[in-house]
Amino acid sequence: MTTETTQTTDPKQAALSQIEAFEAAYGYDATYMKAMLEHAPEALEVFNGFVPMAGHREHAPLEVYFAAKLTAYRIADCGPCLQLAVRMAQEAGVSDALIRALVFDKGELSELLARTRDFTRACLANQPDCESLRTELSWELGPAAMSELALAIAAAQVFPVVKRATGYYQSCSLVTLEV
Repeated sequence: MTTETTQTTDPKQAALSQIEAFEAAYGYDATYMKAMLEHAPEALEVFNGFVPMAGHREHAPLEVYFAAKLTAYRIADCGPCLQLAVRMAQEAGVSDALIRALVFDKGELSELLARTRDFTRACLANQPDCESLRTELSWELGPAAMSELALAIAAAQVFPVVKRATGYYQSCSLVTLEV
């Protein structure tokens, strides 16, 4: 005779464990996600559906992608979110020298990376040169890469806005960035 054992996993506990693992892996305060889990788990489920968009990259060159992403997070003015993006860039293999050049405006950027940074800034500020910069980059990178840059730029705005709107923007503060 065999005995079968079944494990039941509480979905809330599983989600909390995932959030805590993410916090531990990246040194990131995800209190706003824990609060969403507690008060509006359905909202967290929808939010989690968005998260893959924030990291989608198949066609954009690694450095170009992170040039857009880090520039966008810097403009979003969320220190902890920017630090998270820095850690993800490092994890992906972006050099610390390039990260410093993008985050602190210290160091040289290639022409392509400078155009990517300028495009990101123009896009977020709705500047008139946005379209000409987009056209130049699209010619060089192709439409698939441009779609990925668009997602990276847009996603960087979502996290600080969600934190602000849910009352957790105090965690968006100045931090001493570790690069």
